[in-house]
Amino acid sequence: MNRTPILTLFLLLHLASLFAIFPERMIAATSKGHWLPIAVVFLAELLILWLYLKGMSLFPGRTVVEICSDALGKWGTWLVVLPLMFFLLCQLALLLYYQTIEIKAVLLQRTPAAATSAIFVVICFYGAWKGLAAIIRASAALFFLLMPFLIFSMLISLQNFRVNYIFPVWDSHFSFISHSDFYVSLSILSGFLFLGMIPSKKTIRFGKMATLVAILFVFAMASVYIPLLVFGRETAVNFQYPMLMASDTIDLEWVVFDWLPSFYVVSSSVLGIVQFSVLLWMLVSLLHQLFLPNINRMWILPSLCAILYLSSLRIPDMDAMNFYLYLNSYFCLYSIIGFPVVVFLAALWQRKKVIT
Repeated sequence: MNRTPILTLFLLLHLASLFAIFPERMIAATSKGHWLPIAVVFLAELLILWLYLKGMSLFPGRTVVEICSDALGKWGTWLVVLPLMFFLLCQLALLLYYQTIEIKAVLLQRTPAAATSAIFVVICFYGAWKGLAAIIRASAALFFLLMPFLIFSMLISLQNFRVNYIFPVWDSHFSFISHSDFYVSLSILSGFLFLGMIPSKKTIRFGKMATLVAILFVFAMASVYIPLLVFGRETAVNFQYPMLMASDTIDLEWVVFDWLPSFYVVSSSVLGIVQFSVLLWMLVSLLHQLFLPNINRMWILPSLCAILYLSSLRIPDMDAMNFYLYLNSYFCLYSIIGFPVVVFLAALWQRKKVIT
């Protein structure tokens, strides 16, 4: 498989989180020096990504599940993958609820949330049913379609910046380390996990991935500092959708849509569909490979979609969603740190066994 579409999908999956929960959580995580926790997040991704790619490069053409199965056996692989699967399941249900509420708040105010969720799930069902290869091919077209809207929505807010809101720029106590919202924001790093699900003889060079991480760091800084410099931290921390509110401060009569947030919501929702489809495909693949090998994937997929749809309807409000996000952050930490480390160590161990 061509690596360029894979790199594009890597970029889009991170952007999906950057324009969703990341700004809100990062603004809440600390009262000053927001660039510091953002830098910590992306430096951590560079390290984890290197371990993940290094482990996969030792066995080209094999997935991370196959690497773990060879090294740890069936039961060991189950124990390693189960927390990852639970993280994916919770993340999908919460993502569905978040996207539904955002779409309903801006575009479909009179449409019942159940109907909006159903449409979202059906679209993502089709994407996961077509498979990761189709999603990767579509990601290239989506990249060129969405990026102009997102960049325009970000840059147009420059006219309302107040530079004094950037201060103070240093958090000497690193207070974000003890804040739960910082760990919720780490879900952005789950955008690299799909790389281990693609059996490819061609290894992905870490240098190219590091370049993409640097680009994403710029977008992450923009997604946090745009609402900060428009509203100030004391006001921005109270917003559920900081970037959306920042774009809503602009009034441009010459824009095709007289309400600029429409650009932002449509683009971020499409990114959410891509992210949901990929995570759903990953969860179906893990279930089929490890636990339900005798059941066709086309039976697993609709069953999962029904479970996710009903689960999202059971979330009563944003406070409940926040509670579940905090709980899922523990499984998130394992999935983005523990699992790649396990894959790396399993690959090293299996490599030594093969050599000897």
